[in-house]
Amino acid sequence: MSELLQSCAIGDRGAFRRFYDISARYVFGIVLGILRDREMANDVAQETFVRIWKRADQFDAKFGNPLAWIGSIARNCAIDRLRSERARGFVEFTDEVPDIRLGSDPADMTIDSMVIRRLMQDLRPEYQRALMLCYFQGYTYKELASVLDIPVGTAKSWVRRGLAALKEAMQ
Repeated sequence: MSELLQSCAIGDRGAFRRFYDISARYVFGIVLGILRDREMANDVAQETFVRIWKRADQFDAKFGNPLAWIGSIARNCAIDRLRSERARGFVEFTDEVPDIRLGSDPADMTIDSMVIRRLMQDLRPEYQRALMLCYFQGYTYKELASVLDIPVGTAKSWVRRGLAALKEAMQ
């Protein structure tokens, strides 16, 4: 996949088509998981691929794998849309946390995703909830604090400590 991204970086449309065919399902899964609306997810997945096409020259295989890079772009696009929709009043934020054990066929998940999901279950409940709301539903620290009825500093600490615990567990 790194080779395809390198070809995309020099404008190879055939390589982009192959890249799209390989990664479309992965990107759509990430976006749908955050937005929970198929129509909006289709739009955002397309936006994601436009960003990938425009930024393909920024990918460097020395610093990470292509799926992580693609996943980060997809996640950021989805969160940007979610925040935009909230600001316009079309989507409200809630404290509903998606069940990380449901909704995904393990055969469709990457190994990294399965490991992170398992490790998330071992976190303290408040860290798990804070990470789920921030990273899977796109909450800002202020929104997180409001929903959880805690100070913003505490929300930041829970996210930071949760990420640190995940990082430590992955080593």
